[in-house]
Amino acid sequence: MAEEEPVIEISKISVFTPIIYVTVMITALVIFSINYRKKKLNALYSRKPFFNRNIPKELYFQLREQDPKPNEKVLKAALMRRGAESIRRTIKLKEVQPFITALYQKGSIGDDLWERYQAATKLEELEVQELVQEAEKYKKGWIPKFVPLLQEICFNEALRRRYNAIEDRKLALLDHWGIEVQSDGTLVLPNRE
Repeated sequence: MAEEEPVIEISKISVFTPIIYVTVMITALVIFSINYRKKKLNALYSRKPFFNRNIPKELYFQLREQDPKPNEKVLKAALMRRGAESIRRTIKLKEVQPFITALYQKGSIGDDLWERYQAATKLEELEVQELVQEAEKYKKGWIPKFVPLLQEICFNEALRRRYNAIEDRKLALLDHWGIEVQSDGTLVLPNRE
């Protein structure tokens, strides 16, 4: 009894088989990647923004894209208004950062709000960088004066809003209590009989 050697059957594979396999795998990964990115992008677009519309930014771009170019001073004023709004939003984000972080860590707020906050923070950082680049286009070396000027504009607007709120509240309370103000500034109290 002679031992029989096992017959090894060799199957011949074409050279194109691994190439086709790699091509199919890469194509599948690319299609998956494209669909995944589209899904994430659609989710970002459908998400409610952290802030309302940025009207000064829209106004600046409308002025910049106008066919008869407006005066450069008008564009600079619109850029400063846009910058002041960006500074206001950045300050608001920094004010709420510790609270949102603490609430997220405790599980009191959901991932949606946390992601909206993070997206708003990144967008405002990009907005400030874009503002700096725009300001540098108008005047070289303007940046050291530009950012403090934006902060001053922002703080002046905040003071103006507070003052107007006090005036509105004063008028509402005077009306509620029936008190009249004469032309010389004296108050006339209602008759209480």
